[in-house]
Amino acid sequence: MNLMKILVIEACGLHLGYLGCYGNDWVATPNLDRLAAESIVFDNHFIDQPDLHAEIAWAHRSVGTGRYALPGTQSMMASLEVKPRVVQVDSVDRFAKEAWRSIGKDDAWLWFEGPSLVPPWEIEDDLLATYFDEEEIEKGLAPWPNPPLDLVALDVAELLQLQNTYAAVVTVFDAQLGALLDRLRERKMLDDMLLCVTARSGLPLGEHGMIGMPRPGLHDELVHVPLLLRLPRAAEAGLRIAALTQPVDLLPTFSETLLQPIPPLHGGSLWPLIHGEVEQLRPYAVAGQRIAGYENWLMRTLDAALHVPIGQPEEVPARTPLLFLKPEDRWEVNDLYQQQMATADAMEKALRAFAAAIKQPGPLLWPRI
Repeated sequence: MNLMKILVIEACGLHLGYLGCYGNDWVATPNLDRLAAESIVFDNHFIDQPDLHAEIAWAHRSVGTGRYALPGTQSMMASLEVKPRVVQVDSVDRFAKEAWRSIGKDDAWLWFEGPSLVPPWEIEDDLLATYFDEEEIEKGLAPWPNPPLDLVALDVAELLQLQNTYAAVVTVFDAQLGALLDRLRERKMLDDMLLCVTARSGLPLGEHGMIGMPRPGLHDELVHVPLLLRLPRAAEAGLRIAALTQPVDLLPTFSETLLQPIPPLHGGSLWPLIHGEVEQLRPYAVAGQRIAGYENWLMRTLDAALHVPIGQPEEVPARTPLLFLKPEDRWEVNDLYQQQMATADAMEKALRAFAAAIKQPGPLLWPRI
């Protein structure tokens, strides 16, 4: 079997807060942790178009265009000489086997969309019960395989059920990823490829009154996702990069890897960050989402997260922006908009200017805050 050059695994609904390599200390993710130790870890990677159910085709997403597209703006497809072969893999507990069957002889660039870690979780009962002990189960605290993807008000027991069940799903994914990586190692393929593991979205699990994405709440549990790049022969292993990155950066990065010409894009190649040639690619990250008549935009700097309501149903009372300071308020529980309104207003002005700038052809000119 010939060796591919690039392999991307893009899980859906992978919550950053449940991974050991991003600070979690109670969920078992030994394979992701080992991979992180062999990789470059990007600590501040933010999704611009969160998509829990893989509804947008690769070529129309920012990973396929290299350009931002907030709700209501038309995606602009990139002209590429080399495109990935995109394969959708949904199953968590059969991911390794399904992925291995999809690895072909002549793939220069293979992109796995999946697996999905979004409920319902159709995994064997004994695996789902990994983080429940017998005493808890006897008291009725059992795995919750089919929680509602909706607005919720969870009590302490329900939140524990949800978190422990999802933790088991993450551990199953980790084991499946490990099985695939072991097979690549055994066939001496892993050290001759660039391997990228990331996520199409995180997964709200009750942190802000939602499971899934019934409303466009662009909080960290949804938009802050892992990005691991394992270079051939684990070059640069252990490097952690704090700069803000987004999916628009992956297309120019992989195009440069394949020695392909890069058209004018909004994203920037990650290679200058990796080589220490620059300290940042952007002054802030941006996300936008429209669901059920609601539309929200997010501006994320290393120091703050500003959530701006753009649209909502007419019968809903007007909402004000939310401002959270980073990194101390990791999961965004303390809104400081009223106390720091001048900061929020400056960020919102730049965000609205950004929305106008991305509609222009050519490279992106970043509005200043």
